[in-house]
Amino acid sequence: MEGKRLDIQYGTSTLNARLPERTRVIRQHTPPLAPLNDVAQAVRDALASPVAHEPLSKLVGPASKVLIAFDDPIGYLPTEVSPPFREVAVKTVLDELDKLGVERANVRLVCAVGLHRKFTNRELGTMVGPDLAVRYGPSKLFNHDAEDRDNLVFLGETHRHQEVEVNRLVIESDQVIYISQPWSHFNGGWKSVVVGLSSFRSIRHHHRPVATASGKSSLDPKRSAFPKLLNEMGKVIEDALARKGRRVMLIEGCMNNASPQQVVHVAAGHPKETHEIGLEILQKQQVVQVKGQSDVVVYGLGNHRDPYSKMSVINPIQVRNLAMSYSYGLFQNVPLVRKGGILIMHHPCARQFHPVHTPSYVEVYERLLPYERDPVELWDLYSEEFAHRPEYVHAYRYGYAFHGAHPFILYGQGLYGFNHARRVLLAGAKDYEAARRNGFEPFESMEDAIAEAEREMGTDCSISYPEMQQNFICDVEE
Repeated sequence: MEGKRLDIQYGTSTLNARLPERTRVIRQHTPPLAPLNDVAQAVRDALASPVAHEPLSKLVGPASKVLIAFDDPIGYLPTEVSPPFREVAVKTVLDELDKLGVERANVRLVCAVGLHRKFTNRELGTMVGPDLAVRYGPSKLFNHDAEDRDNLVFLGETHRHQEVEVNRLVIESDQVIYISQPWSHFNGGWKSVVVGLSSFRSIRHHHRPVATASGKSSLDPKRSAFPKLLNEMGKVIEDALARKGRRVMLIEGCMNNASPQQVVHVAAGHPKETHEIGLEILQKQQVVQVKGQSDVVVYGLGNHRDPYSKMSVINPIQVRNLAMSYSYGLFQNVPLVRKGGILIMHHPCARQFHPVHTPSYVEVYERLLPYERDPVELWDLYSEEFAHRPEYVHAYRYGYAFHGAHPFILYGQGLYGFNHARRVLLAGAKDYEAARRNGFEPFESMEDAIAEAEREMGTDCSISYPEMQQNFICDVEE
């Protein structure tokens, strides 16, 4: 069979595979925006002239207690120029606080991990610089702890009854400065605080699978309910701080689509308005216009595109999420595959788990998935149990493990893609049982999976292949 031979991502490598000649190959063709010449100066300028906010000079003084929080590394970002944005921004903020007389002893640097695993001092050094990691950790540089009941504060509920609980430092600090580096519309804005510095009590409201959800992409701010929910939760925090005469300041650094990525814009100010500026840049750099859906869509799954296995090992449940959230889910308007179409994923999907980082994942995979694979049922039956099991709470708090409920979040995020597609095939599967437990139909090769899709959809079915060396979003015209 003649066709297009392409090197398609496959775990830690690529495999050369043949796709039919009629395959539409979609590539990121938007030229990268020009990088900033001086990122540190851009941060200083943003602090002096923030959006919908008082400048930093009017917010702090010598006696002020300041929280500097920053994104953890589990947010997809390909390689970036050195030094990384978070390091430049944190050090610049510290310098500006020095100029304003703020005592370093009154500053806390917190990695906003949410329910992700915590990071060692050495790993934190890759984000803020090894010199700061040595000087500040562990008493003044540390991870947020979503299970530290003494240092969480409940602020109330939104009008939709979503509970808002955050790190006590958010309320007790004289000034909160959050440094965010969103790669997509899903990240940044109020999400930084209401997820990264929150608890399972809050996060369970918007990270659980919902059987009746529309399936709109969370990368589509015009249509998705997700950013609306986060803004509503942010308003609860804003109101609580307003009673103390305080306000969160967000510093958001936007990247271009080059490789390695470079900072093209820095803004500071109130989270909602600051993020709206960033959204415009993300739309220019990360979104590709695509005309029409396809009967079959092929995705190469490179491990480097998976955020949850950074500095770790990818496991089968994370492969499911990489396929159905970080590949299928990269769309605006409508999915790239038509309703009732077929998805073909390309990954070995080996049965492997990091012995330290993912203990609750192992139990979900070994004990639950052989008998129950409905993500809503799994959530309803087990998420609260795993969230509060003492051994998983301990592993999260002190053992650098993902929160006990985290595998149910990732498994659940595949719900909408599986509901949309007729079938999801896994080409190149090495462990057929691991594939089946995660909802895939395993095939030995890409050619075998294509043949099966054509048998079902017809030999003239339309096929698309987004060639993602790094993530981009398809804005699909129906």
